[in-house]
Amino acid sequence: MQTSRPAVASGPRQRLEAIVVRGPLRRHESRLTLALAAALVAVLLLVHWAAVLALAGQPGPVHHLGYPPILLAAYLFGLRGALLALVVPALVSGPIPVLVEPDPASWAVDEAATLRVFVYFLVALITGVLFDRLRSALDGWRTTAVRVIEREREGMVALARGAEAKDTDTGDHIIRVRHVSERLALAAGMDREVAADLGWAAMLHDIGKLRVPDALLRKPGPLDGEEQAIVRMHTVWGAEILAEGDAFTNARTVARSHHEDFDGSGYPDGLRGEAIPLPARIVRIADAFDAMTHNRSYQPARGLERAMEELWRCAGHQFDPDLVHLFLDLVEHGSPVPRTSRDRFPDVVSASPKASMRIGQWPAR
Repeated sequence: MQTSRPAVASGPRQRLEAIVVRGPLRRHESRLTLALAAALVAVLLLVHWAAVLALAGQPGPVHHLGYPPILLAAYLFGLRGALLALVVPALVSGPIPVLVEPDPASWAVDEAATLRVFVYFLVALITGVLFDRLRSALDGWRTTAVRVIEREREGMVALARGAEAKDTDTGDHIIRVRHVSERLALAAGMDREVAADLGWAAMLHDIGKLRVPDALLRKPGPLDGEEQAIVRMHTVWGAEILAEGDAFTNARTVARSHHEDFDGSGYPDGLRGEAIPLPARIVRIADAFDAMTHNRSYQPARGLERAMEELWRCAGHQFDPDLVHLFLDLVEHGSPVPRTSRDRFPDVVSASPKASMRIGQWPAR
């Protein structure tokens, strides 16, 4: 069995604290995107200017090239952007073509040019106002959606806290599991929004414990066979509690399958490998790691180094080996280091499922 993973030093400890306490950075509007959009408008204006200049300001369809930058500016920046973009076409194709013929002596009032500028103005005004109103409506809908999501998440937290209250030594377990699950999901390639949803769903992974007797959850030491069977039912009960509502789709999956083992020896369905839903495989690691590094009624906390070693040893048996490697990379280096699963765990990936019985599986409650 491969056990040569590098030891954890002070730097990885700080990175782990950042993962657990602060969580991932949220998405902000990109200044680069706005700059590129403004640059595109400028390029279209330059194309219009160059085309009219090439024809020495003569009438023709080339003057229609003034509309695209106005429309694009209205879409991107609203009425103000459209009116600003209007300036260049007005000075190129209008009755006072300053940008084409700087000499005022050569200017001539042209009814067609005047009408053209008036149409430019109408297009800028109408589209700018419409896009501003559309943007305002979308912002209103977005605000409403955010409020709905916040209420759903407040409900999730309340449910999770209710389950956590039955197991008093877990403290902020659900918060830590949420942040670790979200970071690991991002490392696995999930979109930020999908990873964030998974993080919130992870908080409900033990919601089924609401139906488990307190005496079993708080019992010091190991459980007997009958007691283990009752505690293991929390996965099924959790999925039943979350059975209704599209908002709990991920949470249902996680609640039912977060104790499935990669080698098929887990519960309640005995799923194996990639048949286990990815969200459940991610939360499996986050939950086990937090359980190992914090005091529980049935087991004192292990050190960070020992917990990392345990994840490494159980990769391919209890845990998805690819995800274990991503998690260790997150803690040690701050970012995942791409490798294939067979390169990471040449002996673990091909090992017999029975090998898990020889490496001391971490007890899961």
